[in-house]
Amino acid sequence: MKRLFTLLYLLLILTTLHAQKSTLFGSIKDSITGSPISFASVAILNPQGGVIDGMVADSVGSFRFFDLKKGRYSLVVKFIGYRQKKVAVDFDGRSQINLAEIALVSTDQRLNEVAVTGEPSAQKHSGDRQRYQASQYRNAVGGTALDIVKNLPSASVDGNGNISMRGNTGIIVLINGKPSFLDPATILSQIAANDVTDVEYITSPSAQYDPDGKGGIINLRTKKAVSNGFAWILNLQGGLPSIDDYGNHKSQKRFGGDISFQLKKNKLELNGSANYLRNDNAGFREGDVYTIIGDRQTFFPSKGERSFDKYNFGIRLNGAYALSKKQQINLGLLASRKFQDRLADIYYTNRTIQPSSGRELSAINYFNSNLQNKQGEFYLIDFNYQYKLSEAHLLQAAAIYEYANIYGSTKNANIERGTDTVQWTNNNYTNPLRGLRISVQHQWKLPQGELLSGYQLRNDRQKGNFEYFATEKPGEAMKLIPEFTGKLNANNTVHAIFSQYDHKLERTQFSLGLRYEYYQRDVLLLNTGVEYPYSVHQLYPTFNLMHQLSEDWSWKFAASRRVQRNNNFELNPIPEREHSETLEQGDPTLLPEFTTNIETGVVKKFNKGSVFFNSYYQHLKNPIQRVNSVYADTILNRVFTNADYATRWGSEIGGEGKILPWLKMNGGLNLYRYKISGQVLTYEETNTNSDWVYSLNAGIQADFARDWSTGLQVNYLSARPTVQGKDSRFVTPHFNLSKSFLKGAIKAQLQWQFIELGNWGVNEQRITTSATDFFTTTNYIYEKNVLMLNLNFNMHKLNQSSKLPKSEFGEKEF
Repeated sequence: MKRLFTLLYLLLILTTLHAQKSTLFGSIKDSITGSPISFASVAILNPQGGVIDGMVADSVGSFRFFDLKKGRYSLVVKFIGYRQKKVAVDFDGRSQINLAEIALVSTDQRLNEVAVTGEPSAQKHSGDRQRYQASQYRNAVGGTALDIVKNLPSASVDGNGNISMRGNTGIIVLINGKPSFLDPATILSQIAANDVTDVEYITSPSAQYDPDGKGGIINLRTKKAVSNGFAWILNLQGGLPSIDDYGNHKSQKRFGGDISFQLKKNKLELNGSANYLRNDNAGFREGDVYTIIGDRQTFFPSKGERSFDKYNFGIRLNGAYALSKKQQINLGLLASRKFQDRLADIYYTNRTIQPSSGRELSAINYFNSNLQNKQGEFYLIDFNYQYKLSEAHLLQAAAIYEYANIYGSTKNANIERGTDTVQWTNNNYTNPLRGLRISVQHQWKLPQGELLSGYQLRNDRQKGNFEYFATEKPGEAMKLIPEFTGKLNANNTVHAIFSQYDHKLERTQFSLGLRYEYYQRDVLLLNTGVEYPYSVHQLYPTFNLMHQLSEDWSWKFAASRRVQRNNNFELNPIPEREHSETLEQGDPTLLPEFTTNIETGVVKKFNKGSVFFNSYYQHLKNPIQRVNSVYADTILNRVFTNADYATRWGSEIGGEGKILPWLKMNGGLNLYRYKISGQVLTYEETNTNSDWVYSLNAGIQADFARDWSTGLQVNYLSARPTVQGKDSRFVTPHFNLSKSFLKGAIKAQLQWQFIELGNWGVNEQRITTSATDFFTTTNYIYEKNVLMLNLNFNMHKLNQSSKLPKSEFGEKEF
C-alpha cells in the first residue's frame, strides 16, 4: 500500500509540473438547470467567418483547443434544441484562457426532421471509464439491458447468468448514476434494452462512488428528451416455436413489448417506460458424481430436463423540474415484478461399492422431480435536490428508498420404480428487503478543477423465514424439519465520508480521492438466538489520470482499492435442499473480499473509429468461493467460503469503426492469468489452482440499400479455474436481419439467437469440482437456435410519414 501511495504522489507532482502551452477551454451548460450539455458542436471562426478549428464537446460538456495562434476569434456553440451562441475571444497565443461555463438557452422550436451528416463515436474513453452506445449491439433489440451488457469488450455472462467484468463477478449496477440493493442480473433484467442509450463501464470508480464490487461499476444511461416536445417509441416482440425442446414437458413461450416516452416542456422534463418480457427456455442436464465415505463409494450419474419458465415486467418514471435558476428537483419511481420456475426432472442411477474389495453393496434407480420457484416485487423511489449557492458552489441532497418482496419455494419428489413416491420435500421462504440510501455532497468549482466532498449513509434490512417440510410416507401430512428450518435477520450499515479533487491541465486530467467507511454487519438466527456481528473501519484511496499525448493518442493510469461485501444469500446458514443431490447454505462468518486494482492503457482515435489497449493487475484478499463437501452418500453440501488470496493480471484490447461506408465492426478481447489459493472448509490440504482465461466479444453490422441491414455478434468465454476445479467454456453466437419502413419510422428485425449448425457446444456449460472424497461434473445444456421477431415503432417519425387528410380552409378560417 505504501508503494501505491508513493506512486500516486509522484504522478501528481509530475502532472502538476507539466509544461503549459496555449490552450482555450471551457464547458457548456444548460442556462436553467446548470446541467452539462453533452456532445455540443464547438467551432472557432476567424474575423472573416472562416472555420479555424472545431470539435464536439465530451460527455460532461467540456471542450479544449490547443496551440492557437495570436488573434481575435469567435467561438460558436450549437446544439439541437438550444439557441446558437457566439463568444468573442481575444487570444495572445501563449496563455491558457478558461471561458468557464457557456450557458445555452433552450428554444421552444421543435425540429420535425434533422439531416445528420456525421455520427458520434460508438465508444468513448476517459480516465476512469469506457462508454459504449447501446445502438451498436442490435442483437439486444427487444431484450433487456443484460443483453447489451454481455456484448461489452470486458464483459462475459456464463450459463448461470453470472455477469463478470475482467473475470470478476462482483459488479455494481447504476441506473443514471443511481444504485440499487439488488443483484446485477435482477436489475439488468428489469430494464428494456430499447430504453438504454449508453452503457458506461467504470473500471476504477472515484471516491464519490461506493467501493463495492471488485469488478467495477456498470452505469446504464436511459433515454431523455433533448428538446421541447413529446415523443414515444413502441416495441413488440414474439418468438417462433422451439426447434429443439429436448422433450421438455411444456412448450416454451416467448413474447413481450415495451413502450417509452420523453416529454420536455420548459422547466419540466419527464421520461418513462413500461415493459413486459416472457422468455421461457428449454434445457437438459447430465451429470456424473461419486462420494467416498470410509470404505463406501457411491456413484449417482444423472440426466434429465432442466427448463425455465420466466417473465418480468415493470414501470419506470423519472421527472426533473427547475424550481428556479438555482434550484432543481428530480424524482424517480420504479415498480416491477419478476417470476421464474426452474423445472429439473432428473433420472438417477445409484450404485454403491466397497473400494477395498470391489464388491457391489447396493444399486437403485429413481426419479427426482424438482421445481424451484423464485418471485419478487420490487419498488423504488429516488429523490434528488440541487441548490446552486453560487457560480462556484453547488449543494446536492438525495435519498433512495427500496422495498423488495422476495419469496419462493423448492419442491422435490423422489420416486422409485416410476410409481412409488418415497419422499416429498418442500422448502418455502419469504425474504423481504428494505433499503435506504442518504447522501449530502458539496461541489466547489475552482479555476482549473473541482472539489467534491460529502457524506453517505447506506442501510439494508432483510428478514428471512425459511421452512422445510418433508414426508416419506405417501398420503401422510408433511412435517416441519427443524434442522432445515429457521428465521434470519440481517442488517448492514455503512457510514462513508469522501473527498475527491478533479483537476484539468492543458492536456491532462486527473482525479485524486479518499473515502473512509465504517461498515457494520449483524446476522441473527432467531430460532437459536445466535448472533454473528462484524464491523470494520477502512480507507479506500482512488487515483485516475488521462493524458492526451497528441490529437489522436491518449494515455491513462488508474489505481483504487475496493471491497466485495457478502450478500445475505451468502451469509444465510439455514440449509436448503435445492434438489436431490445438493444441499445449499451460506456462512454467517464470511469475510468481505478486499481488492487492489492498478491499470494503465492507451486509446487511439481514427476518423471512423477508435481502438484501445489496457493492462491491469488485481490482488484479492479473502476471495469468496462456492465449494462442495460430502454431506451424505448421495448428497453434496454446497457452501460459500473464503480462500486465502487470488491474483489476476491481464490485458484487454478492443475498438470499433467503419471498415467500409456500409460495414461496421466492434469487438474486444480480454486475456488474463488467474491464480487462487487457500484451504477449503475442513480439508487439510491447501488448494492452489491457476490458468489462463480469455473472453471474446465481437460483432459486425452491414447496412445495405433499401433500408436493409444484417449483423452477427459472438460472445465467447474460455474455461476458468476455481478453487476446487474449473468451469468449461461458454459460447453464444447471434444473427440479426433488419428492414426499415417509412423513413425509419418502423423497423422489423429477425433474430437468430444461440446459432448451432453442428455440434459446437453452443449455449452449454460444464461445471466440475473435486476433492479427496468426491468428484462431480455436470453439463448444463440450454436451448439453441431460438428465433425471434421484433417490430419497433417510432411514433414521432410515423406521424411525420403518415399522409392523413386534414381541413385546410376550415382550419385557416377557424
